[in-house]
Amino acid sequence: MKWIFLVFAGLMVIVSCNNQSNQEQKAAEIPLEQQGKQPVGQTIIPGADSSGAVMEVKSDSYDFGEIKEGEKVEHEFTFTNTGDEPLIISQVQASCGCTTPEYSKNPIAPGEAGKVKVVFNSAGQSGKQHKVITVTSNAASPNTLLHLRGEVKK
Repeated sequence: MKWIFLVFAGLMVIVSCNNQSNQEQKAAEIPLEQQGKQPVGQTIIPGADSSGAVMEVKSDSYDFGEIKEGEKVEHEFTFTNTGDEPLIISQVQASCGCTTPEYSKNPIAPGEAGKVKVVFNSAGQSGKQHKVITVTSNAASPNTLLHLRGEVKK
């Protein structure tokens, strides 16, 4: 009786495997896109056919050199929207409270320029400095990092 059960179970496995390979073969004949799948190694990005807003910074780093403690340094980072949609900056945040950013709050049209002005207050700071300003926008790369470097002498 046990051997009949084993033979029956073996036949079921063979039939189901054959059925599965037939289904896989039929599925392989239908392009993956029509199956709702994407090919391995390809990433589908929504809206990839349009470039959207693109923030192109003229120079993402500024070295203010050596200053005396207590002095303030101002610098304007300039950028251009090289995309095909308006660039909207939603936030600009400095890595330290000693650096205050100001930025273009109006949408920057394609081909137009904008700026991010930063003021570094060296009071209470000493030694080599590296402040990072993060610009968050609707650009293709949503976070742009700006760098302010220099040295504060006592």
